[in-house]
Amino acid sequence: MGSVPVRGLRALVSGVCEVIVARADALPPIFAQYASRVRYVQRVSQREWSSTCPACGGEVHRDRSLPDRCRWFVDEHPVGWCRRCGALFFPDGAKSAMSAEAFETWRRQQVEREEARRRSAERALAHLQSERIWLRYHEALDEQSRALWRKRGIPDCWQGYWQLGWRREWQFRQDDGHTHVTPSLTIPLFDRNWNCLNVKHRLLAPPPDRPNMRYLYELGGQNESDPLFLCNPDAALEGHVIAVEGEIKSAVTFLTLDDSRVVMVGLPGATPRPATLQQLEKAERITLVLDPGAEQQAEKLAGALGPKRCRILIPPAKIDDGIISEHLTRRDVLALLRTAVPAA
Repeated sequence: MGSVPVRGLRALVSGVCEVIVARADALPPIFAQYASRVRYVQRVSQREWSSTCPACGGEVHRDRSLPDRCRWFVDEHPVGWCRRCGALFFPDGAKSAMSAEAFETWRRQQVEREEARRRSAERALAHLQSERIWLRYHEALDEQSRALWRKRGIPDCWQGYWQLGWRREWQFRQDDGHTHVTPSLTIPLFDRNWNCLNVKHRLLAPPPDRPNMRYLYELGGQNESDPLFLCNPDAALEGHVIAVEGEIKSAVTFLTLDDSRVVMVGLPGATPRPATLQQLEKAERITLVLDPGAEQQAEKLAGALGPKRCRILIPPAKIDDGIISEHLTRRDVLALLRTAVPAA
């Protein structure tokens, strides 16, 4: 079939902005002074709530779950505590009511809990790397699962290069304590030395009550920075870097361009964490390719990266969907990338 001009794609496919609708709880009345400074409040238990942080903020997670970095405790000594920046938030007068000894005990307990979490995360990563778990998933590929990757635009040879894989039954525990089992496609995330930092699962059967939960990491709580998907781990992230929202989208776009000189990465969503963006600090020019409806996130992302070096492309359809459904060629994708506009 002949290729479809890029200008025709806009007329053929319309983008849909996915809206997240979530039930919002309220902070306990004792913390009313912080109510206007936080979002996504959730009741965790009878005496604990979570939300964004009044000091360092927070965004919706990659799996669409709500941010919970700040914890609010209602007990003998009510206090809010951010697990990210460490800030403490006391109700009016509450800090003076807590003795210095009691406050130090509480603070030490929270630090110890976070230190235990950090050690657990380090052990989990060491196990992933020593057991080469991503290779087990890759070796589990059969004709059926390889066909799923081909359908997404990635041929067998590139499945091998990126060590993409498959797990017939992957189970994980949800926030409500229930275990969900789903087949998944697996995407190992490497650094420039080909060290595996994590594995991302593309869920093929999300939980019925959370149909938009499409991606989850093998290891949670690793560090402050989510790994980028490096289309060519041997290439330095310098010069012109094309940053595409999503690992699979970047892989399909990279393959279509068919040029080893292209430096392309997959972003872990439209709102990467600041430490994730630091990996692009040496790039002189960045073209951001985000999903339809992500205009606001794109401008915010460009602002964080430095708007003078950023150009933004919001195609009318998710770029990998457009490439596959409209049989776009290298020439078409290059033309599409040239329509990226300077960040405001």
